Amino acid sequence: MFRKIIISCIVVFVFTSFVLANRRYVIDTPTTNVLNYGSYNIWVRCFSEGNVISKLEVGVFKFLDIGMSLELDKFIGDKKVIKAAVPALDIKLRLYGGSMTIPAIAVGYDGQGYFINSKNSYRQKEKGLYFVTGREFFIDGLMLNIGININDFSKTKVCGFINAMIPVYKELIYFMTEYDNINYSHDARLNCGLKFVLTDYIDVSCIIRGCWCVNVNEISGTRIQNERVFKVNYSGKF
Repeated sequence: MFRKIIISCIVVFVFTSFVLANRRYVIDTPTTNVLNYGSYNIWVRCFSEGNVISKLEVGVFKFLDIGMSLELDKFIGDKKVIKAAVPALDIKLRLYGGSMTIPAIAVGYDGQGYFINSKNSYRQKEKGLYFVTGREFFIDGLMLNIGININDFSKTKVCGFINAMIPVYKELIYFMTEYDNINYSHDARLNCGLKFVLTDYIDVSCIIRGCWCVNVNEISGTRIQNERVFKVNYSGKF
């Protein structure tokens, strides 16, 4: 009897996890999606210079979720680990879920940047305050999102982004692409990647950031050419 209960719980967990697959972000840029109420998402992202970001996201309501992330620079390797002073806040509010004629709308704030500098800020700036709208376009399963964001209120610098995700093999492999930091050429990036759904609740992503860009680190200190990123994502339900 006890064994049947355990097996039933595992089956329910796996089934519910299937619908919780994380689609809050494509790569660096957000979508209009939020987590289901009572669900959570944990991911780890490994990128250049042995750096790692870990993040926990929680669905608070059907239209609101929050997350906290922490960057550890030089975590992989033999150099001294540099830790962000405080975890970064991520919050997203979906204002409208979308319809056949009107796209979904969401606003949010993401304080997670990349590469901690000597002033304990980020060489690649965080998304900051953003507005995003999106819907399915043209092809079944093709999700397209367009948005704007501002991460420096002192200069009132507004950037734009566009992203898309489409299944290339059933619901097991997805192609992701985005163009980030539009209207700010020094940090503009074309990113591409593949997401592999290993199980109903675990997926991994292999990403190339800064595709075909000219390396201008000596100018801005922010852009990295053809950066390889690996990300592991786990979704579940409380």
